[in-house]
Amino acid sequence: MKLQELEATKVILSVLGERGVLKSEEELAIILKKRLTKKEMKAINAYTIGADKAETAEAMSVDEERLAGLVASAVKKIKNESVHREFYTVSLTK
Repeated sequence: MKLQELEATKVILSVLGERGVLKSEEELAIILKKRLTKKEMKAINAYTIGADKAETAEAMSVDEERLAGLVASAVKKIKNESVHREFYTVSLTK
């Protein structure tokens, strides 16, 4: 999966919701690429954009149960506190 194909902002917002100012789409894509496996990235991206599960599973050569596991694993990694801090810009003013 190419970084341009990844809907990084949509992925982060679907998992974490609105929590602050997100970094740019390119920076988010790089962070996700660093933290997730290729199959997890494809699975969570397909889940976020609402792609057909059966078609996605077939394209990835996995069954639908494994696809759901990949999405769950990706969500767990994104929600990890040490990781999800990387997605937001830090404001130094209070």
